[in-house]
Amino acid sequence: MYQLSFAGFSQSFRTMLEVLSFFRSNTLTAGLDAADISLAFFGHPVPVARFNGTLTVRRPGTATSVFLSLIDEIDGAYFRPAFAALEPWQIRREHWQLLYLAFDLAREPLYLFSSDQLAQANEEAGKYRRRGLDLFEHLQLESERRFGFRYAGPVVEDGGGQRNGRHEVHVAYALAAGKPVPHAVIDDYTSLSKFDSDLQWAKPLLVVPELRGALPLPKLAALASVMRHSKQAITSQNAALLVMLMGPARNEPTTVEIDDLLHAKGVLDPHPLPEAYLKPVDVGQPSCKFAEVLRRTLADQARDKRLSELEQARATGTKSKRDLELGKQLAILDHGRSTHTFGNDLAKAIQEGDMSYLLSVLDRPDDANRGTKLAVREVFGIKLIGIRAAARAERSSSWLAWIRRSRWSGRRCPCRSVRRGALRVKLHVPARWR
Repeated sequence: MYQLSFAGFSQSFRTMLEVLSFFRSNTLTAGLDAADISLAFFGHPVPVARFNGTLTVRRPGTATSVFLSLIDEIDGAYFRPAFAALEPWQIRREHWQLLYLAFDLAREPLYLFSSDQLAQANEEAGKYRRRGLDLFEHLQLESERRFGFRYAGPVVEDGGGQRNGRHEVHVAYALAAGKPVPHAVIDDYTSLSKFDSDLQWAKPLLVVPELRGALPLPKLAALASVMRHSKQAITSQNAALLVMLMGPARNEPTTVEIDDLLHAKGVLDPHPLPEAYLKPVDVGQPSCKFAEVLRRTLADQARDKRLSELEQARATGTKSKRDLELGKQLAILDHGRSTHTFGNDLAKAIQEGDMSYLLSVLDRPDDANRGTKLAVREVFGIKLIGIRAAARAERSSSWLAWIRRSRWSGRRCPCRSVRRGALRVKLHVPARWR
């Protein structure tokens, strides 16, 4: 047992690695001199020093024997107490991390040992034709001998044979399999919130015992994902119902399948409209017929494209029924919320003969600004789709120049049929442009 004390502080530690972890992470010792800190092992003083500004200890003996003593302590205290090897998920997280602290320290031998100890260790290694002391590889071999795994970690139970050194991975898979994970370990993760990213499916297992071991992992992962994205919690009150409903699902279902299943059974409600769609939008007024037709054409095009994409996604199984219905609603609502701004701006450019802007919009390939070109064809009778680029550029320039030359004084609308006072004037489009 190690007893650490300094002004206003005293704490006991079972292992030296815990003392070193405290030195490296606790801010209480930041401003203290090593001489102000007292450390004893069963009453025998242990020298405290600083290396590169960080507190450490200096212990007599060879580097290898001192380093192995660190492993001996955590082995007997936490990994194999009473000579019985524990599973990773039976070990507390803070104790598991001590082994990986040892791996980190193996790369910093001067933090642990004096230069004389390292020189002796390197000289000894040279006798066996080794380049020098390699604590990391030594710990790899020692960990494999004692615990059955190296730095990469033990094999994850029911994890497809993968190895992992992350303690939370082993705890998550053990909970999913219904293993008797100790309450202290579960409490560690309930407070630490470590089940993020790739382990979010395991979060409900911490607080819902009824879910542990109740579903195969693929079903559990899909269920947890759907419920999380739907902002609905899995609780002890609904766990049994959810497990029952998941019974008919495929062994490895997609989240879309589970979303459809839970929606069909009334667990999941239809998606509500986003708040922005609950407020009216001022679409403005068209300045002329062309602006009105252009708004409608572009809105139709956007709506039809979106509806087609939604149906395709549904057909390929990447869109749930709830997502499909919401997407359709939004596509239809967006059609009515489209404004006249672009149409009015383009009509103004035509009226004012802004050739540079108009050519940048109209002299484009067939798949670019197609809706605008369709509106030009409907209102002016000018075909800009399905022709060669050179012909399109020439036709656009000629038509716009013609529009500019034929503008009536005071006319507000450059459409094919306009009014000037009470007189209706017809703009005749040359046949070669139609």
